[in-house]
Amino acid sequence: MHLKLQFTEAGLAACLSAKDKGLKAQVTHMAFGSHAYTPSKTQTSLSNEEERIEISDYEDQGNQLRVAGLFEGELEYAIREIGIFMGDTLLGVYSQENKLLGYRTPAVKIVQWFTIGIEALPTDSITVVIGTNNLNLILDTEFVTGGLAFVKGQTALVKQAHWNMQLSEKIRQMEGSK
Repeated sequence: MHLKLQFTEAGLAACLSAKDKGLKAQVTHMAFGSHAYTPSKTQTSLSNEEERIEISDYEDQGNQLRVAGLFEGELEYAIREIGIFMGDTLLGVYSQENKLLGYRTPAVKIVQWFTIGIEALPTDSITVVIGTNNLNLILDTEFVTGGLAFVKGQTALVKQAHWNMQLSEKIRQMEGSK
């Protein structure tokens, strides 16, 4: 999903401040909220934040950043606003009046990727900090489960091939005894 964020004054100020010091502002979190509205550059928080998570993975694509996070747990709500944070500072918001962006349920683990256009920010002024739960660790359970299913399938295939070889040998022996 490509997001055209409404960058906030606070977020822009943090980027400029970091750049003036020879540093980069650090994008650290993304959040979902349940209120639909037209975002404002003066915002300092989401209108109705439901859940905030650390960034789990990212790709720098020049004028765009692709960031990902894992939303899991027992929460349930309509997703109507998305925020990108630098620590506690809101960098930008995406929301639209009367628009449902998605729905979060406890039964579904959401690994969400967002592409963020950053051409409106000062050049080379931000970086992304990966949290403790990077996607390589998050997907371990899924990879192990998939690997186990593959091994079980291959085991069944070998057993079937062995059975076929034994059956062929019995048929060959029966034909030889005639």
